[in-house]
Amino acid sequence: MDWNKTKTIFIIVFSILNVFLYSLYLNRYTEAKNVEVLSESSVDEKLQADKITYSNLPENLEGMPYIRGETKIFTAKEAPKENVQVNIQDGKKLQVSYEKAVSPAGDPESEKALTTFMEQNVYEGTAYELWEIDKELNKAVYFQKLAGEILYFSDDGKVTVYWDNEGNIGRYEQTMFTNIIENEEPKSLVTAVTAIHTLYQKNMLEYGTKILNTELGYSVHVQVSKDRQMFVPTWHVRGELSDGSRQDYFVNAVKDGVIELNKPPEEVE
Repeated sequence: MDWNKTKTIFIIVFSILNVFLYSLYLNRYTEAKNVEVLSESSVDEKLQADKITYSNLPENLEGMPYIRGETKIFTAKEAPKENVQVNIQDGKKLQVSYEKAVSPAGDPESEKALTTFMEQNVYEGTAYELWEIDKELNKAVYFQKLAGEILYFSDDGKVTVYWDNEGNIGRYEQTMFTNIIENEEPKSLVTAVTAIHTLYQKNMLEYGTKILNTELGYSVHVQVSKDRQMFVPTWHVRGELSDGSRQDYFVNAVKDGVIELNKPPEEVE
């Protein structure tokens, strides 16, 4: 047997096989890219068919870092000094009740009056942003801001203000994160339209939903230790449903994926 000829034949055969496999890989890769593009296009077409609309989405996004923060331990010195009874629950929730209800500077159901109350009475009140005013329950909820961005639905970073039927503020509760540390490396973010596509593909958006607003903030990502948590950049998408009601959605802005933050307590696993 001529081993040199046999070796040459094997080399030629394997070379041809490698070329074939590489060409097959390139074809599959190209097909996958085309499918991906068509998929994005398909989602847009389905959004249009389901009368789901959006406009004026944020552009030119800059990266945002993960953030860490510690649960603040409150003392009575963070509460107003007069006309109050103070209770601190588990060290981290400051509960302030007014012995004589406070008349706000204006209608307590107005953002301006509530903001004035927060600035004048609540410890570091300007570190919070109004989330909602519930006129049926006579209360307003403020979420803490971290590095200038709102922290969505964290029980350890919010203020709730309550008033009576006469419009006088009777009490408030406060929790807070402190010692905020930003990770050094900002993370690249998925776009607002990608977040909307994700919500649609997860069957979160109803027929006829109008996207009113998309903005970036943070949500709790993981519990680092007993008193320290890490927060991930998060898309907040607010939609108006066909019946006129509003719905809020949240999407992980780094790794994509729906985040369910505002589920009723009985539904949370």
